[in-house]
Amino acid sequence: MLRRDWIKGVALTTAAPLVVPRANALGYSANERLRLAVVGMAGYGAWHGFAESLHTLGNVAYSVSCDVDLRKVQKVYDLWHQRAAQWANGEDPVQRRAAVEVFGPLAAKKPPLFADFRRMFDEAASQFDAVVVATPDHTHAIIAAAALRAGKPVLAEKPLTIAAHEARSLIRLAKEHPRLATQMNNGGAASPGFRRGVELLEDGLLGDVREVHVFFSRGGRNLQAPPQGTEECPKELNWDCWLAQLKWRPYHSGWINRIAWRESSIGELGNFGPHSANMAFMGLRVKELWDGRDGSDSRIRVQAECSEANQLSYPRWERIRWEVPARGKLPPVVFTWHHGWPPDYAPGSRAMFEQMLRERGATDADIEAVLKFAGCLIVGTKGLLATNSHNTEVRLFPKEKFADVEQKKPQRLPLSPGHYKEWVDACRGEGSTISSFAYAAPFAEFLNVGSISTRFPGETIEFDPADGRIANHPRAAAFLQYEYRKGWTI
Repeated sequence: MLRRDWIKGVALTTAAPLVVPRANALGYSANERLRLAVVGMAGYGAWHGFAESLHTLGNVAYSVSCDVDLRKVQKVYDLWHQRAAQWANGEDPVQRRAAVEVFGPLAAKKPPLFADFRRMFDEAASQFDAVVVATPDHTHAIIAAAALRAGKPVLAEKPLTIAAHEARSLIRLAKEHPRLATQMNNGGAASPGFRRGVELLEDGLLGDVREVHVFFSRGGRNLQAPPQGTEECPKELNWDCWLAQLKWRPYHSGWINRIAWRESSIGELGNFGPHSANMAFMGLRVKELWDGRDGSDSRIRVQAECSEANQLSYPRWERIRWEVPARGKLPPVVFTWHHGWPPDYAPGSRAMFEQMLRERGATDADIEAVLKFAGCLIVGTKGLLATNSHNTEVRLFPKEKFADVEQKKPQRLPLSPGHYKEWVDACRGEGSTISSFAYAAPFAEFLNVGSISTRFPGETIEFDPADGRIANHPRAAAFLQYEYRKGWTI
């Protein structure tokens, strides 16, 4: 009976708690408990450091759960019981406190569970104050939009969107609800190193920056055909809710691959672009192009090279170039995404990076440290800034030239209390978030357009961030949005 109700989207819970609606749904004092709905509890209910840090965020409660897969839900429940028992008597004082304040209460009384986030908002909105989204990529935007329309602050995983029209919707909703705290979860932005790097770029330490190289050493799946045939859907999985707005098709486990398919993701660009390109996008003020240019040309010209054109999946390697026009006194700059399987990123990319670094005095040890897995090289006329996968550190070259430059601690930007707590504090009206949707949605759209370009290798796409249009390439423009399945809207 319970499983049948859950498949229909009805909450799995015992008697609903008595909840008194709040007079002010936006003002949560430090002494007032902030109740969270976690959508995609298989991730944030157990891992990613979220649940185990709840007791450090300041009077926060995990109040409602939503997940489409009871198998994963059960694993989370088991982990709650395990941590409640094992951590309570452990040597780590932080874990002991988490056992007492978080996992013990969750194990003893599990939050109401929904399969369908729409029903969660319809039937349980009075039981939570803010929303955390950690679902498959294609549902981040639609759930975040539902939260904002319901008057709830929202923290959403990256990529924030998989299509430009979703970014436009979130930009609009964020403007319509300016008092609601929003945050995209690219957690490196909370680090002191990230904020110091942004300051150094804003201060012009590198001179004129005309090149940015973002790299990631895990290529695309390059799948050539959709899953063939059908499989019996596991009884624990609500397939309709997993698909959400995607076109209906019979269940096949091959579809559940978070970053393999164009239809449901923007591939590894959406996975690591929000981390590795973040410092450059923010520090070089690219977001200003979304604010209007008073007649100046704001078009970003995008072109891709790929191992092959693949309209279904993502190529084994890709090199995407965004030609970004001047922003105020900042000169034009070219962002390039280099992505492929080791030992190279895209053909010739690693050799080019090594040469750039050696020309600026980098040692073999420096190069090994910088070109590890993922990161970003920001190249100026006076020097080069290298940062790691999540943009949490700064390395300046030539090292001797910048030996006296503070590289670890921000001098103007505030130190963050932590990415999650920064958002929780903003929900209470205390400070703001560095990756709010006002910033993160344009950043997401920038990446979305790059993904579109890999459908048309060698062809230039001209995207105008001021109005969200591709004027020169109708076939590419068609991919700025996609049709949502009936019953699912953003």
